[in-house]
Amino acid sequence: MNDSTPRVISVSSGKGGVGKTFVSVHLAAQAARMGKKVLLIDADLGLANVDVMLGLHTGGSIRNLLADDAALEDLIVHCERGFDVLPGGSGIYELTNLNVTEQQTILDTLRDAGKDYDLILIDTAAGIGDNVLYFASAAETAVVVLTPDPTSLTDAYALIKVLSQQRDVHRFMVIINQTDEIDGHITFKRLLSVADRYLDVYLDYIGFIPQHPSVRQAIQQQRLLTDSDSAVGPHLNRLFNTLLSRPRDHSRSGGLQFFWERSLSSTLDEIPAEAAQGASS
Repeated sequence: MNDSTPRVISVSSGKGGVGKTFVSVHLAAQAARMGKKVLLIDADLGLANVDVMLGLHTGGSIRNLLADDAALEDLIVHCERGFDVLPGGSGIYELTNLNVTEQQTILDTLRDAGKDYDLILIDTAAGIGDNVLYFASAAETAVVVLTPDPTSLTDAYALIKVLSQQRDVHRFMVIINQTDEIDGHITFKRLLSVADRYLDVYLDYIGFIPQHPSVRQAIQQQRLLTDSDSAVGPHLNRLFNTLLSRPRDHSRSGGLQFFWERSLSSTLDEIPAEAAQGASS
């Protein structure tokens, strides 16, 4: 991997409703504002809502890559804030558990498109389902979003545990949503204390996102926060500048050109030798 290849960042959460997609779309907007060409992939397959949050009108989704052999450029929607979106498809049960061939189709397509982008963001589903583990482990950088709620903290730890022990992901960026500076630090220290005790991982605290009426208003109005939205807009810009300024993780073979090779290897380790031989032939 080198810095000329697209950076690939996944955004995940152990629990739904903690603001994971809110983080993804605003991170995409800030990266675009910095001059990067960005593709945001809605990988919450079956319950996708990036397009809803952005108020986008879409004519297709990842499903069309699989069922109709559609071209990626025909499915991508450009957001007025300067980045591209690949919709994930909502209410489509068969997308919730992709098989090996479907995973290969998606990642091969994205690998080919990588030359057109500086940054690929993957907004995964919540929880520890197969699709979540697959996309998060394929990324160069894994971001975990949580809130101070005890159930969110517990589920975030579970996600980190499974990714580290089953998918060889050992470095995570952490964002605490719906909190203030003090409670954000307290929540992170609780997560860090348990992770240090039981897991072989490194947690990088990026910062907190305050709970503010302007956030709810923006979501309801299907728009992104701007610098004019109280103090939250500028705060988000600083937060995501911090995230994007972190050095790339060269300890992992991240980047689109390695997506399929690493993901296939992880999958083959979990299936019988006879089936693995057939899948790789």
